[in-house]
Amino acid sequence: MIWTFDYPLRTARLDLRPHTAADLDDLVVFHSDPEVVRYIPWTVRDRQQTHAALALKIPQVSAAAAGEWIVLAIEERSSHTVIGEILLKRRSDTVAEIGYVLASDAQGTGLASEAVAHLMAVSEQLFAISRFGAVTETPNVASQRLLTRAGFVAVPPTEPGLLSFERRVVRPSHG
Repeated sequence: MIWTFDYPLRTARLDLRPHTAADLDDLVVFHSDPEVVRYIPWTVRDRQQTHAALALKIPQVSAAAAGEWIVLAIEERSSHTVIGEILLKRRSDTVAEIGYVLASDAQGTGLASEAVAHLMAVSEQLFAISRFGAVTETPNVASQRLLTRAGFVAVPPTEPGLLSFERRVVRPSHG
């Protein structure tokens, strides 16, 4: 089964949708912000580097096999501004990894939590995911709090300097 969604995925305040070329100006805002990317696996990007990264993200709207990523823009519906990105990596047919990044002015507003909760809920329903994973850098306390609120628990890390988290999906028993 190919993992894909009926886009956009809508929350109360957000649209989670495939990237388009028109997202470039919004992405430059947080891709070039040292405070935002300090915990992200890329360095500060200029406009040209962000453009190149965006070109790679645009087709990442489905995941047919383990190791593939779905990379979506987080668009604030009221302003039509892309304030971040959310990612779903297909680890196996029933296991996914979630990742996210938000522009600094959108942090602390509950928008990342809203996006993460919705993407996980829809993914659980459509793909019968049994477990989600996530990784943060050790100093990224805000992301660790978000994951804990979303039901993740810390598990032994796989790499030095990183913390690993897991959330098992509990399905109601019928019986």
